[in-house]
Amino acid sequence: MLFLILISLNTIIFLNIEKFVRFFNIYDLPDKKLKLHKKKTPILGGIILLINFFIYFYFQINLFDQFISTEYLNFSIREFISILILFLSLFFIGLYDDKYKLNPNKKLFFLSIVIFLSLLLNENLIINFISLSFIEKNIFFENFSIFFTLFCILILINSLNFYDGINGQSCINFIIIFSYLFFKSGMNFFYLYSIFFIIFVLFLNLKNKLFLGDSGIFLLGIIVSVSFIYEYNVEKNIVFADEIFFLLLLPGIDLVRLTFVRATKGKNTFLGDRNHIHHLLIKKFSLFYTNLILVIISVFPIILFLYTSLNFYIIFLIFLLFYILIILTFRIND
Repeated sequence: MLFLILISLNTIIFLNIEKFVRFFNIYDLPDKKLKLHKKKTPILGGIILLINFFIYFYFQINLFDQFISTEYLNFSIREFISILILFLSLFFIGLYDDKYKLNPNKKLFFLSIVIFLSLLLNENLIINFISLSFIEKNIFFENFSIFFTLFCILILINSLNFYDGINGQSCINFIIIFSYLFFKSGMNFFYLYSIFFIIFVLFLNLKNKLFLGDSGIFLLGIIVSVSFIYEYNVEKNIVFADEIFFLLLLPGIDLVRLTFVRATKGKNTFLGDRNHIHHLLIKKFSLFYTNLILVIISVFPIILFLYTSLNFYIIFLIFLLFYILIILTFRIND
């Protein structure tokens, strides 16, 4: 029943997309520098995702008396409020940025405050220790746990935001992440529905009907963050933090590279440029093949980790050499 309702909802949105666009009136304008799309494009991906998630949660709570369609998690009111604050606050910070272009430093400040307050409300969101496959003992953070968690969430969200740059790229990356969570978790229906929402937005994105925008990246980014933490802290479906590290390695390593390069050149590390890996690839390949290459690079380290006996250091070294080779090859030929 819920699936039919969501299909009907998205069909209505698709058939009335032009009215939807005019109602919200949020566009990304080409500037011939960083934004090379040919015409102004609606930034509605986040709004469509929020509507879908709202309908999903509404039916789960009111009809099925569950929060995320699982018998495994029993959220307290306090936990529910903390997660709701996170989802809505990050969405609206992203939406404001899509509409009015929020100063990067202010955006980081607001994100930090909201996440920090939510962590104070929900101890299950706090990472107190991490287990690594190459270290026998757990690493405990003691009094720094809340700040370590804040740092991890900010890095994850910003790396995912940095990684967004060409049509389909972010949506496909989120589909990979939610697919991984689908197979790892008992909350598989939630992740399956999330994939369905994202595929709908991906279809519209590839048709140049809309962009995901910061609202979409921040919303999906915080959902991914909360999911990882709960699967690790509460459900224990993720045993080693290495898994998360390798799953997010491509966006993370690209963030580190760009931050370092911008800093050494005296540039603001938060201001965009066209030196991301996807920008280098799209100059040489079509959109389809660029996204295909990015998918292969993204899943390569996590597949090695899960299905081979190679240790952490070897996998990381193989990936790093592969990544550097790609960057140098396409920069030299640029």
